Amino acid sequence: MRHRPPFSDPSTLDIGVDDVCRLSGPDQVRLAHWVAGLAADVRVSLAARRPLTPEALAAFPGPVAERGPADLALTPDQVLRTLRDEHGVGDADLAYLAYELTAGWPALVHLAGTALDRQGAGRHDLLAALSEPGTAGASWVREQVLADLPASAMRLLGTVIDLGPLSEPLCAALGSSTEDGPEETVETLRWLAATGLLVPERSLGGGTLRVVPVLRAVVAHQSPAARRLGGDDGRRLRIEAAEWYRDNGHPLAAACALAAAGEDGPVATLVEAHGDEMLAAGGGPDVARLVDTLPAGRRSARLRLVRADALRMAGDVAGATRAFTPLLAEADRAGCWPAALAWRAAMLHYMRGDYRGALDLLDRVTGGPSGTSADDVQVLACRATVLVVLGETERAATTATEALAAAAVAGDDQAWAAAHLAAAHMAVGVRRDEHLARALAAAERAGDVVRQARVLANQADCLLRDARYPQALRVAVQAVRAAEVGGPPGVLVTALHNAGEALTRLGRYDEATLHFERSIQVSHRAGLSRTAPGLYGIGEVNRLLGRRQQARIAFEQAAELSRAYMELQILVPALVGLARLLVDCGEPDAARAAAGEATSAADNGARSGPGFAAQAHLAHGWVSLTGGDTAAAEQSAGRAVAAARACRQADVLAEALELAAAVSGEAGQARAALAEAEAIWRRAGAEPAADRVRVLLGRLPGADGPQRWAAREAAKRLVALGVPAVEGAPLLPAEAAPVRVSVLGRFEVVVGGQPVPLPAWRSRQARTLLKILIARRGRPVPRGELCELLWPDDEPSRTAHRLSVLLSAVRNVLDPSRQRPADHYLRADPAGVCFDIGRVALDAEDLLRDAAHGLRLAREGHAERAREILAEVDAAYRGDAFGDEPYEGWADGLREEARAVWLRALRELAELCRQAGDLDQAATTLVRLLVADPYDEPAHRGLVEALRVAGRHGEAQRAFERWAGAMRSIDAPVPTAAILRPRAPGRTREAAAISMDRSPAS
Repeated sequence: MRHRPPFSDPSTLDIGVDDVCRLSGPDQVRLAHWVAGLAADVRVSLAARRPLTPEALAAFPGPVAERGPADLALTPDQVLRTLRDEHGVGDADLAYLAYELTAGWPALVHLAGTALDRQGAGRHDLLAALSEPGTAGASWVREQVLADLPASAMRLLGTVIDLGPLSEPLCAALGSSTEDGPEETVETLRWLAATGLLVPERSLGGGTLRVVPVLRAVVAHQSPAARRLGGDDGRRLRIEAAEWYRDNGHPLAAACALAAAGEDGPVATLVEAHGDEMLAAGGGPDVARLVDTLPAGRRSARLRLVRADALRMAGDVAGATRAFTPLLAEADRAGCWPAALAWRAAMLHYMRGDYRGALDLLDRVTGGPSGTSADDVQVLACRATVLVVLGETERAATTATEALAAAAVAGDDQAWAAAHLAAAHMAVGVRRDEHLARALAAAERAGDVVRQARVLANQADCLLRDARYPQALRVAVQAVRAAEVGGPPGVLVTALHNAGEALTRLGRYDEATLHFERSIQVSHRAGLSRTAPGLYGIGEVNRLLGRRQQARIAFEQAAELSRAYMELQILVPALVGLARLLVDCGEPDAARAAAGEATSAADNGARSGPGFAAQAHLAHGWVSLTGGDTAAAEQSAGRAVAAARACRQADVLAEALELAAAVSGEAGQARAALAEAEAIWRRAGAEPAADRVRVLLGRLPGADGPQRWAAREAAKRLVALGVPAVEGAPLLPAEAAPVRVSVLGRFEVVVGGQPVPLPAWRSRQARTLLKILIARRGRPVPRGELCELLWPDDEPSRTAHRLSVLLSAVRNVLDPSRQRPADHYLRADPAGVCFDIGRVALDAEDLLRDAAHGLRLAREGHAERAREILAEVDAAYRGDAFGDEPYEGWADGLREEARAVWLRALRELAELCRQAGDLDQAATTLVRLLVADPYDEPAHRGLVEALRVAGRHGEAQRAFERWAGAMRSIDAPVPTAAILRPRAPGRTREAAAISMDRSPAS
């Protein structure tokens, strides 16, 4: 096959050869010699499903660049985007499961998407949907992967299919007992790894392998004889593997191998002796399963405790509760509460947010937590952590000190890790960092993956508070990885939220949203009350991107959930974000209420700290500034700056300085405050926030040329990220937006400055789909509802795929060159489908925003500027929203809201014109108002009075008759002709008597 890529050098010839693996070894060598004889400017690409022979690779001339399975596999983010964009599966945690099961193999990912989309497979049956006999996944694996595997590779797979982790020393040991021998077995292992059938094991240490789970499950469905697991030989291989695992520090793998060999007694012995070690390494699900397979007679009290804790570590809150209940009842009857039981059961209460219940269990430890065993240290560390959450900081500090002292006596690394982590909660600055570093080192020495995940999550949180975002992201990703290996779901939720928060600050909004969504889904599935952090994160991303409705919903839900559990670390920021959002939405009273609650929450207990107080002052400052109370805003800004400096929170200080600049009446002071804020954001690595401040600096009076140029460049970068405005002012005019949508009057979409022609839509339903989503103003529309609106007469099972086709068509229209991610304009997730109105210039949204701005200016007494803006609103109203869909119910909401806002703007504009003495313009505006609403009595009255005072008596008479006729037609009181007569003498200016009185005429 000969081809030349479109943009390649025309003098260079590219040759591609496919299915090279079908050639024999000698033929591969001949191919290599043929390539060696080609001209130097010829590029050759070879494609093969199996590694080429070493002889062939050695025969190729010059350097050979190899791209293997690891290079071609999809990343977790790519799996998520593939499932969401091509299969309509938006569950981030389910996408991660698909990645784990398929190792990112593209073909298997698409088969997973088909199973999830069309077959309705869920989390618990996805593996079965991909691997059971008769499924598309099993057929593909058998035909495309297993069919032409070498015999030695099939033998090794059959030997190790239910073992793990895999390594060369293990395979060499097993090879001594097989026909292939140690050396060939190790070479086969390497070949399987190079082919991609074996992938790196999920572990922090690395260096071991595992079989791709879907492949493993397909092979497992073969007969025991085919897998070489039947009879005494299979049992002997399992026992040999178990001995190797036990001797080389892998007790969990040893127990699993023994269980496969049917050796219940040794399994029970191993779990009893090494249960804590197994759980610390992340083996919660496997340990619970091992104990469950043991006969009831072999389940000692120790094994029952290990099983209960394993269920907790695995995130099975309900199962762990059932397992702990009889253990706690036995302890209660005996009047003896061992430390080993108390702290483990208390951690279950902690997971559920029942902090008082956790403290009660810890307080029951027999004789008090004064011992020096590892379990005694865990009790003290648990108590200190719970007391911190409950705000009892003095008791927490004392208990943390006791934990450190007890750990020194116990001399156990897990105990040291727990004690230092508890002490870190009470420390600040360098001391806090030292405690966390020592906790991490102790956890690593102990092989405690779970504790490593906790420490890393805490380190990431500290880096976020210190505004060191690149470092915070790096540590948060490590925390996520550790939590995925073996941490409880609560730790994974925290780690995901920390990573999302760092990504938000770094301007990687799409990735941040994926992390927040996954944290919510993990919390839901585990039955935890930990969805508030993820909801707050989603709200903040949407606020930054101008998606007001989605942001509001997320903030309100986050506040409601965190309010129920008094999670101040989420409640205060959520209320602050909500207050700032409500200010932008023109709801000052609601914004003031949210800011007031934020202050109350920040004042609630000593644990709130000055950081929360600073955030509450920020909310009050922005609310006061928007309401015109500059003095109060300035006072709040000063308090926010002082509080932020006191608690050394750089991010809050930068935001406080931005508020201080906004309330300052002197350009020099504002410039100094913004310059300091910009420096903070720049040092923190938060370039979007730094760009926002650069825009504000460029807007200040007296900004020089370099500052204005920097502001323009910053605005371009923010627009590229999807940020539409800074402090309410659009970054670019609507004409410069990549996509402009008009719904007022005639529906039109303009992409890249050119109207989209009708044939580009491919179908009328694609245009209707976009109209429906726009009418919802960014709120998600359930897929079923969309299908019902678009195809009311068809069965839902027949229309789901059609909807995916329409979504793809709309995406192609809005982004024909595919320069942006698929979800840039349209987002499809479990909640439904929504159109991101913040990424386009939408005339209806512009009208609603401008009208609210003009009306607010009128209330604040800025009459001239209000007249200008409201006149622009009137000119922008080219007709009712979706005028080409007059009978569609889905259009009613936006249509009526836009119309009502326009009419209100006309009334206010007429009144402002009257106050300014421009009676002709007032009359013209009222005529337009009456054309739209012929029964508006105040408008009729105002028009008659304006015409009469202007001396246009004939027009006043005709206007009066139209007024009277309109009232008769609806059986309303008819006005009297007295309004046409001049007012009594003694008035200096009759124009002043004209009023847009809202009372009915008599």
